[in-house]
Amino acid sequence: MLSVRKLIYFLLFITIGCRPSKNDPKHLVFRYNEPAGITSLDPAYARAQSGIWTSHQLFSTLVELDADLQVTPGLAKDWHISDDGRSYTFYLRTSVHFHPHPTFSGNRLLTAADVVYSLNRLKDPAVSSPGAWVMGWVDSIYSSNDSTVHIQLQRSFSPFIRVMSMKYTSVVPQEAVESTAYPFAEFPSGTGPFYLKRWVPGDRLILRRFDKYYIPLPENGIQSVVVRFITDKLSAFLAFLKGDLDFISGLDVSYRDDIIDADGQLREKYRHQMRLETTSYLNTEYLAFNTEKLKAENSPYADPRVRRAMAMTVNLEQLSKYLLSGMGTPARVGMTPPSLHSNMTPLFETNRDSARTLLAEAGYPNGKGLPTLLLYTNPGYQDMAEFIQSELKKVGFPLKVDVAPPSTLRQQIATGKVDFFRASWIADYPDIENYMLLFFSENIPPSGPNYSRFKSAEADALYRALASSGDQLERDSLHKAMEHLIHADMPVIPLFYDKVIRLINPNIEGFPINALNLLELRWVIKQ
Repeated sequence: MLSVRKLIYFLLFITIGCRPSKNDPKHLVFRYNEPAGITSLDPAYARAQSGIWTSHQLFSTLVELDADLQVTPGLAKDWHISDDGRSYTFYLRTSVHFHPHPTFSGNRLLTAADVVYSLNRLKDPAVSSPGAWVMGWVDSIYSSNDSTVHIQLQRSFSPFIRVMSMKYTSVVPQEAVESTAYPFAEFPSGTGPFYLKRWVPGDRLILRRFDKYYIPLPENGIQSVVVRFITDKLSAFLAFLKGDLDFISGLDVSYRDDIIDADGQLREKYRHQMRLETTSYLNTEYLAFNTEKLKAENSPYADPRVRRAMAMTVNLEQLSKYLLSGMGTPARVGMTPPSLHSNMTPLFETNRDSARTLLAEAGYPNGKGLPTLLLYTNPGYQDMAEFIQSELKKVGFPLKVDVAPPSTLRQQIATGKVDFFRASWIADYPDIENYMLLFFSENIPPSGPNYSRFKSAEADALYRALASSGDQLERDSLHKAMEHLIHADMPVIPLFYDKVIRLINPNIEGFPINALNLLELRWVIKQ
């Protein structure tokens, strides 16, 4: 049997010179893979990346984020925010078309009523949208005419304008959504740059360029998008090498070391075949303690000194270099990725002597008397968990690794059944508040994503002030104070800030990369 490396070399050899030319119909098609599959095309359920990526092609939101994650006009050409931060007025573009749909004939134009309907729909319990929370700050939504929408918040929430760029808030036509003959999850109609042409679940999804899109698209841009559903990541990579896919998102361990070197650079032999693009990703990988459960059990790990000693024991620089091939930045400045702020200095460093001192102060010299702690993870992160296990052993921490299927582990974390686990947080929207909400006591499950079940009256006060303030200097100060407070208690151990990683066919242009890993295809050109 051919080894993985030999198979890659073989496919590389037979595909050189076989790229589609400009005269080939494939020149007009952009193809990518979605290994997780797609279960719905309704943006109200666009929780996973697969749904977010397709929703971004099919639907539009009031505002958008550019490649630098700055808020830009979308369906709203302009907007106004009141001085108290509670009233938002959006002024809509005119002559925005919905994609054709069996429930209406001729041109169906966007109106303010569509926006009001779409946002109110998220709050409807019958819809059961996982994005219902984005309307949690909203008191009322109404229109004053066909092109003006007003949103009144219950209280000031400074990130709200960024929240409105999320795919959950996509605008949809009521008659298409409520059609019983054509389920909207299968027969969508939006105002995005592409419309649904065909969907064969488990095989492929085909989108076509929408010529009535409200922004002029490149004359020589792609005409179609084909989404494949290849579940095996190595098979998908081999399809990319053959020219059957135009880009790969992320590097699977099955081929990563063959593609990039120890410094995270694309190996020379592949540079004519593809290009590697990376940028900071708003994703923090971390270890979390169930502080509520540990306190109830009177566990030694309920002591913040023990948890800080653990954080100071793991060499994050080695983790990044040897396990991630440099495709990750050691998380030294807290939970929030540094691309969202600039006022933080390192909170800790690897210092095992200091870790031993902390352990002795807590009454556990060299780990003596500490019970074995289980670190729960899923199979994709087993090697990382075992690295952490070996690191902690150097100071005397008795740690074992427990590997569970992702779905099982998510359920155990949500229900508070595990003491210590690996987790990650990908920002829903680009704001420091979105990371600090992980430590707000009102967000303890099932109410929210405070999976460490951290409680602090001081942290709650800081969070509320951060969420409501519109002054950037004040927000930076509040954020810094909250990160320091969290570090002092150590309910989590930040490990690294992730990177967006893309392998792209060299004939692709106009394909921006961004820190939310949003798939932006409307400007793509294939040379």
